[in-house]
Amino acid sequence: MKENEKFQTFTDELLKWNKVHKFTNYKTKEEIFAQIEDSLYPLEKIKDAKTAIDIGTGAGFPGLILAIAMPKTLWHLVEPLKKRYSFLNYIKIRLSLKNVKIIPSRLENTDIEPVELITTRAVMPTDKILQIAKPYLQKNGKILLYKGSSVLDELKNLNIKAEIFSKDKRNYVIIKDLNG
Repeated sequence: MKENEKFQTFTDELLKWNKVHKFTNYKTKEEIFAQIEDSLYPLEKIKDAKTAIDIGTGAGFPGLILAIAMPKTLWHLVEPLKKRYSFLNYIKIRLSLKNVKIIPSRLENTDIEPVELITTRAVMPTDKILQIAKPYLQKNGKILLYKGSSVLDELKNLNIKAEIFSKDKRNYVIIKDLNG
């Protein structure tokens, strides 16, 4: 199955599962495709990572989408909610994603070895994400945050260097050398 076919299958399945489980507020293919594009937008800046964790994958954004686009990267999708975990596991099997491990837990309760890349999409304030992520990030690793406008205020009080780029209402924040 080609990458575009995988995104189409993911979209169709999410729409079906969403009717029963209400994973997201997205009710149309167009809305889901917009979220896929959002997930893929920073791909050029992270595509070389060999290992990655997505914290709070939810219905698959951005971790599952990035795992499809980065088949040579081992992805740990961390999702503690059982119904979302079940959906992610079903999609992993349906799309034959051999580079994906789905972890039914909170990150702090796992024994995942440190990785080169950690991603997450606005699950909590930036300082808390960094605190949770730090033990799981390799030296010289990157964290990619998908955040809204509040991230600018959140970063003011943190003593870190971040690359920020934006598209529409999304701020993408890449933090390097958190453990450096």
